[in-house]
Amino acid sequence: MCGGGSDKGPEEMESRFASSEQALKFLKQYEQTFMELENDYIADTYQQFSDTNYANAAAQGANRASAIYQPAIRDQASAAFQRGFDPTSGAFQGESSALLQAQARGMGQAAADGGIGNTDMGFARYQNVVKMGQGQQTDAYQGSMDLAAAASGRIQDQAKSDFSDVNSLQSAAGSATGMAAGFGLNSQYQNNAYRTA
Repeated sequence: MCGGGSDKGPEEMESRFASSEQALKFLKQYEQTFMELENDYIADTYQQFSDTNYANAAAQGANRASAIYQPAIRDQASAAFQRGFDPTSGAFQGESSALLQAQARGMGQAAADGGIGNTDMGFARYQNVVKMGQGQQTDAYQGSMDLAAAASGRIQDQAKSDFSDVNSLQSAAGSATGMAAGFGLNSQYQNNAYRTA
């Protein structure tokens, strides 16, 4: 019984050989299909921090913000014309200026947010590269979608705040104008009543 040989039978050796062949087949399939995709993903990850990506992210953010503000600016101009404001008047210029400044601020904040989001996405992609190397599950796109949704929400919240600020200023100016007109009309009525008495 001391022969030093293996007591494993031929069936077990065949089973191990079949498992090895199956593993080799899966490895070749992985190399042909997924390895190229992973290498492309890694190359894209390195490019995430390029100047071009930062410029694109900033431009996309600024464009989203501009698109949110444009309808309100258009509606405000239309309403001013309907109220009979002269486009060169101070009242019209004041109303337009407030929203245009809010739009510029919103676009700047969105552009900066786009750059920050690009950085966050780059680091998230690096985490995915490390996870791929360790054979862990990666979360390639969820982080990107979450960042985009958060940025869009911030832009919309800022726009709502700006619109309400402009509208409250317009309401206050309208109230002041109405009070002054009321005072003027009341004074004229009292003067006419005094003269007829």
